[in-house]
Amino acid sequence: MVSSRVPSKQGLPTQPDIRRFPGRARPFLKWAGGKQQLLAQFERYFPTNFKRYFEPFVGGGAVFFHLWNTGRLPDDVFLFDNSEELINAYKAVRDNLEELISLLAVHEERHNRDYYYAIRDLDRQSVELSNVERAARAIYLNRTCYNGLYRVNAKGHFNVPMGSYKDPTILHEDVLRAASAAL
Repeated sequence: MVSSRVPSKQGLPTQPDIRRFPGRARPFLKWAGGKQQLLAQFERYFPTNFKRYFEPFVGGGAVFFHLWNTGRLPDDVFLFDNSEELINAYKAVRDNLEELISLLAVHEERHNRDYYYAIRDLDRQSVELSNVERAARAIYLNRTCYNGLYRVNAKGHFNVPMGSYKDPTILHEDVLRAASAAL
């Protein structure tokens, strides 16, 4: 459920009732500007305790997941990003994990060049996808496109060519489950 306290449709308040998970939560998407490799350098700048956490440009969420893993997130946590597709993916991981996992398994099974371009081109057609289908599409494209790059043209159409991965793993179920617990 999205809190009415969130001022933007792209905002995602997290659910603080699940505070621990045996797996280590980490980004489930590659995203430009990712901080995963820089966390050790940034660690000394993170406060040890605070009342609210706002992430204005969550991207892959490396800082959020790091703070969650270390038990330092407060109860009031809000994740934002300019990308509606990205926030939709976070909501699907949080709210519809089992359906998302099933859809990603289908994408993984069907993956090939023609399938990639058919899925990529769905935003050029008048096909109505559910929010979970949109999230599965976004994760699939992120895992299989060139360098995990998210880019759209002026019409809002995803336009990154397929990457040259031999046999990409599209469904990282353990990563998604840990991320869902954190969210």
